[in-house]
Amino acid sequence: MKKIFYQQFFLVVAAALLTTFTMVSCNNGSRANRNWLAENTHAFPNTNWAFEEEVLDFDFDIKDTAKRYDVLVSLVYDTAVATLQDIPLSFTLSTPDGMKSFSTSHFLLNRKDNPDIRLTGEGSNAEVDVLVYPERKFKVPGKYTLTVYRRAEKADNLGFISLTTKVGEAK
Repeated sequence: MKKIFYQQFFLVVAAALLTTFTMVSCNNGSRANRNWLAENTHAFPNTNWAFEEEVLDFDFDIKDTAKRYDVLVSLVYDTAVATLQDIPLSFTLSTPDGMKSFSTSHFLLNRKDNPDIRLTGEGSNAEVDVLVYPERKFKVPGKYTLTVYRRAEKADNLGFISLTTKVGEAK
């Protein structure tokens, strides 16, 4: 009788742990594994986020103004080569009707300070996200432009592979 009880208890605990692990995994990877409505990537030549690319524009279209959207920026970099550990950023979101909104954030590239850094599986490359506009409601359909301003003081910044903007329906 005790053996059956322990077997059933073990199965219930195992099922509960599996469910919890699945829910946590889905939540932690939700940004990385989502289907994005718009995804635009700028690759840095010679892995150098140079002074000439200090300001980058990314365009995307919004058709459904009833929904809320997440707008994020994702940086892929080489952890063995990256010359910066903290990259301050400013953002301008321009709407089709000429309105602008501003935001600031930064990329933390030190795994000790930022546990959300994901290894890409390609050498020592990693990816980190900044959620620029969470659950943003766009009032006007049409073309939007997200302008990213890199505020790092160095002219050349080695080890940076690409910068991607992603726009998706908020969860």
